[in-house]
Amino acid sequence: MFLPATAFAQLQPFAATYSATLDLLIDLPVEARRTLTRSPSGVWYFSSEAKSAFASQSESSTLALEPHGWAPKNYKFARSVFGRKRQISISFDPERQSITTVAKQEPWTQPYEQGVQDKLSYQLQLREDLMAGKSDLSYRIADGGKIKTYRFVRSGRETLTTPAGTFECERLQLQRSADQQQTILWMAPELDYLTVRLLRIDQSGREHFLNLKAVEREE
Repeated sequence: MFLPATAFAQLQPFAATYSATLDLLIDLPVEARRTLTRSPSGVWYFSSEAKSAFASQSESSTLALEPHGWAPKNYKFARSVFGRKRQISISFDPERQSITTVAKQEPWTQPYEQGVQDKLSYQLQLREDLMAGKSDLSYRIADGGKIKTYRFVRSGRETLTTPAGTFECERLQLQRSADQQQTILWMAPELDYLTVRLLRIDQSGREHFLNLKAVEREE
């Protein structure tokens, strides 16, 4: 059952564009776009797309609003690099208590967890929790047939100037067990904690980034 939008969400629909790098064997500069939309029936759709002349990557999540927060129903990932394609889909079924992942046309199922997120929906839940002033910023993420824990730690405030404007940002660092890469996010309270910048440093020291260029929000 989909609840009315007023049941929980503080977030409003938006569209944001970013300059970014697509992490392949080499870094490809791309323009990325993230959008959050809501249907009249209360169904939410969150998508992220990045494209260059040689590669593209897209993610999408169909979500419901429930008393405990955002609940993903379906997640899709697609990547195309020089014509080589990769696709993954994940379906969440709380009634049957199962999560089904399909990759390379092969499905496998794992047990469902209350509050589980996908690799897009947790970003919305993180924003909601920051807006609510919560201290525990830990999320269980369905990823690759496993459920992993993402934990974010506040590490101060910083003012950033971007093509979209100058924003005071909350700086957060992602902590994951056995994770040898560093991920830092800068999120702006005045934009309902929209990500203004993301920096990821991989195991080899390569830096991958996402920088806000423009944002449109529904008032």
